[in-house]
Amino acid sequence: MRLIGDLSRMNAIRYPDKAALIMEDVAMTYAELDRRSNALAHALIAAGVKPGDRVALLSMNRLEYPIVTQGVAKTGAILVPLNFRFGAREIKYVLSNSEPVCLIMESSYQAVVDEALTDGGLALKRLFIDAPADAPESMAGIMAAAPITDPGIDIDPAAPCVIMYTSGTTGFPKGVLVSHNTYYRMYAAHAIEARLTHLEVFLIAVPMFHAAGMNMALHQTFYLGATGIVHRGKFDVDVILGLIQRHRITLVILVPMTVSLLAHHPRLGEYDLTSLDKIFYGSASITPDILNKAREVFPTAKFTQFYGSTEGGMVSVLRSEDHARFSQTSGCQTILSETRIVKDNGEPAKVGETGEVIVRQCSMGMIGYWRNEKATAETIRNGWIYTGDLARVEPEGFLTVVDRRSDLIITGGENVYPREVELVLAEHPAVREVAVFGVPDPLYGQSVRAAVALWPDQKVDEKELIEFVRKRIAAYKCPRRVDFHDNLPRNAADKIQKNILRQQAESR
Repeated sequence: MRLIGDLSRMNAIRYPDKAALIMEDVAMTYAELDRRSNALAHALIAAGVKPGDRVALLSMNRLEYPIVTQGVAKTGAILVPLNFRFGAREIKYVLSNSEPVCLIMESSYQAVVDEALTDGGLALKRLFIDAPADAPESMAGIMAAAPITDPGIDIDPAAPCVIMYTSGTTGFPKGVLVSHNTYYRMYAAHAIEARLTHLEVFLIAVPMFHAAGMNMALHQTFYLGATGIVHRGKFDVDVILGLIQRHRITLVILVPMTVSLLAHHPRLGEYDLTSLDKIFYGSASITPDILNKAREVFPTAKFTQFYGSTEGGMVSVLRSEDHARFSQTSGCQTILSETRIVKDNGEPAKVGETGEVIVRQCSMGMIGYWRNEKATAETIRNGWIYTGDLARVEPEGFLTVVDRRSDLIITGGENVYPREVELVLAEHPAVREVAVFGVPDPLYGQSVRAAVALWPDQKVDEKELIEFVRKRIAAYKCPRRVDFHDNLPRNAADKIQKNILRQQAESR
């Protein structure tokens, strides 16, 4: 296998009658996935889609999603997966920037797309992924009369296959251009590091438009010839636990918040979760309390932490066997990746020192940012991708990601990494979510500020929280002020928007 389209081609030969995906009691075999994606590829080609063209996709998780990812890949076109949480302004920007020739979408998003395209500046063919075959602009309709044989398009594995737009926490998202080759190295590394096999039953609850949902869940399932159980909609603890029990799921991918929700669920003991063999976590810091609780209540599961980026691919892994000694680190360099931590002068950071994480572009890195030469030149230097993440070098080749370079707080000449303070505040039993950031200070340059949301029925005041932190870390790292919120603002990728919190804090 060398191409994204091979994920369905090869499994139609290896496991034709095996369920590739199951959703709400409906299964799609690998043979069906191959035939239906072939039909879509032929239909798109007949409609004028050529190699290098862009095809956008706006949909929640569903069985048809991979028909599109596979069908577009087989045409040689470039897939542009859209975040289904985007508003009209964000959709307009991404479509204007990528200029797709076609948008395949769920009908429920028609109103927001209409709003995004009100000025009529972008000529765009729409196909509805969920429309019946006899409806206008139906994806099923154009597939019905198309051949189900492979379209046979010659595609270079080094060619781009996806433009994955970043979350854009401080502005418009950037389009990360990624090749077939890059993703295959990522799938191989992931499988090796986590000891994955075709017998896995994946829970695919992460949105498929997301880098983790598409590559660590959906396409990783296909790479192995495994089976994926698709969850559509919001994360509901009882639904997730029910799916694990019913389908004997072996592997789930979670973020720390969802790990905590599962581990502390009051009815956890009512479910048979003995099939759960692997829990992958990442995306944000996890506190020792949450991790220890999760390992206690899921005794059959092996925990693996992955750290990576859309631009650089998989960077590090904390394997299950490493948790006993290095559970508070981000792991060690993954196989097939080449990672360094460098100081501002370009020299390698030594053990105990902090520097920026850089990744060799030719390992699992992006081609560049789509139509953004300036940002590409700033990020890729001499074949290395500068991630903007700061990490501390640990013994025995391990590293600990401490924060984003852009979030670093310098107060009175001292460096404060917000993530360290956030981890301490998160230990307080009343704190549900937290963000720490810097605000201007006339004396110290910046001062440390925290924003928190509390668990229901929990109460704590500003003075108590500050004192809680002061007892655990250096005084200069302690927040001078704490702002209380019902919920912290998040962007369309569900990341906390510190820029909004900072603006609100400065206006108070």
